[in-house]
Amino acid sequence: MGQENTQLCQLVNAPGIPRATLRPLPLVEVPFERIGLDLIGPFHRSARGYRFVLVLVDYATRYPEAVPLRNISAKSVAQALFQVISRVGIPKEILTDQGTSFMSRTLRELYGLLGIKSIRTSVYHPQTDGLVERMNKTLKSMIRKFISDLEHNWDHWLDLCLQCGRSPRPPRDFLPLNFCFAGRREGCWT
Repeated sequence: MGQENTQLCQLVNAPGIPRATLRPLPLVEVPFERIGLDLIGPFHRSARGYRFVLVLVDYATRYPEAVPLRNISAKSVAQALFQVISRVGIPKEILTDQGTSFMSRTLRELYGLLGIKSIRTSVYHPQTDGLVERMNKTLKSMIRKFISDLEHNWDHWLDLCLQCGRSPRPPRDFLPLNFCFAGRREGCWT
């Protein structure tokens, strides 16, 4: 009976998801040298037509950025990413999951033009991009609270939500903003 039970279980139960090995990433100390990207949504459509959010987190300082998106096409993601890069500087590396938007030719071309190295998380291991995943959880929770009261204007409050993510938290007790913009950042003209 035990052996039959085992064979039955093997036939009925879904096979386990194969786990890829984790690849530890070296630490970075320079702001915006490595950023992590992810997408969250869909949310209720805002009055301005937004349903998604591109979330970015700097790996050196944990400084978050987010851009509301109407859709998650490669073009929309590339435009939003370029908008942020224009403000904070060009990263050396961008860490993403294996999402369709991030694997697109459009983003590969943008990375190539700007000299950015693309790093992908291991399949089935989104925790490789843990900083972004944690910010996703925080932003989703905040946005849902705004949606319950201000369903059509949640995108207006996104910057305020980000401000909470930029606040000092133990054990670090520093403002990520202080570290992000305190030093000279290389740009196109240096």
